[in-house]
Amino acid sequence: MLPGKHFASADVEQKLLGDCADVSLYRAHTAAEIAGDIAGAEVLIVWSRFALDRSIIDKLEGCRGIVCASVGYEHVDIAGAAARGITVCHVPAYATEEVADHTLALMLALVRKVALFDTRVRRGEWDWKVARPIPRLRGLRAGIVGLGRIGTAVARRLHAFGMNIGFYDPYLADGVEKGHGIERYESLDELLRQSGVVSLHAPLTAETESMLGRAQLALLDSGAILVNTARGALIDQQALIEAIQEERLAGVGVDVLDGEPVVPPALLASERVIVTPHAAWYSAAAFAENRYQSAMRARDIVLGNRPRGVISFRPTPFPQRAEEPAITTT
Repeated sequence: MLPGKHFASADVEQKLLGDCADVSLYRAHTAAEIAGDIAGAEVLIVWSRFALDRSIIDKLEGCRGIVCASVGYEHVDIAGAAARGITVCHVPAYATEEVADHTLALMLALVRKVALFDTRVRRGEWDWKVARPIPRLRGLRAGIVGLGRIGTAVARRLHAFGMNIGFYDPYLADGVEKGHGIERYESLDELLRQSGVVSLHAPLTAETESMLGRAQLALLDSGAILVNTARGALIDQQALIEAIQEERLAGVGVDVLDGEPVVPPALLASERVIVTPHAAWYSAAAFAENRYQSAMRARDIVLGNRPRGVISFRPTPFPQRAEEPAITTT
C-alpha cells in the first residue's frame, strides 16, 4: 500500500491479473483507513512495509493470500495469517544487485572520505590532509554479517578491490566459505574485532534485533567503518550515536534507521556519517521487477497454485468459486 506518488494506477497488475481477477488500487498510510474496503479481498499485495496486524487480518473474510511486495515481511502478522489459513509470500530477490551496489557506494565513499572532502571543498577548504588517515582498500579486512543473497553479492564485489573478506552467519552449512573463497567467523564478536569494514545484511528477527549494542560496537577498532543497508533495528541506535559522538568509529553509512523516517540530529551533525533514505533497493528496473513478481505471486494464489517466495502456506486446496475473484493491489 503506497501513497499515490509511487504509481498512479495498477496497470501492471491489471495486465497480469485481468483475465482472472478484478484489480483495485488503494492508497493509504495505515490499514485502518481502508479496513472496510479490503475486508472482502481474496488477495492483498502489500507495499512499503504497510502494517497488517492481527486486528486487521481477522477482518479479512475469505482472504486467500497476502503478497508482501518487499524483501522484509515483519510488518505482517504471519502467525495471525497462518491461523486463518492465509498464504503469505514475499519478493526476496528483486533488488539484490541494487542493495549490494548501494552498500559498496556507501562503503567506498566512507573509506575514501568522499562526503568529507565534498563538504570541506564547499566551505572553501582545498586540503587533502583533512581526511587523514585513509586506508588502502587492497588488503583491508571486510566483515559481512549475514551471507544471504545480498551479503554474497557484496562479497563478490569486494573481491574486485582485493579486500580480505570474512562473514558471520550461523545458519549456513559448513563449507560455504570454501565455495566463496572467503573466511568464516564463528562468532559476531570475532568478526567485529578483526574487521576494518563491517556490513550488515541480516534479517530483522527477535534474535537479530539490536545485535550491535554498546558491547559489540566497543569491539570495533577506532578506524572501523560500519554500513547498514538491511534493517535499522539491527543496531542499538543510541549506542551508535554515542560511538559516533565519541569518535570511536571512522565512518558510518546507513540506509535504514530504527524509527525512520525520523533521523536523529546527532547523525546528521557528524561528518563521519552518511545517511540515505531507505533507497538502496531502488532502481527503475528493480521497481518494475517487484511489481511484476508481486503480481505473479498473486496470480498463482488466485489460480490455486503455490506461489514463489512462500513464508506461510495454506495447505488445503483453495475452494472453487463461481464468481470472478478479486485482487486488491495496495
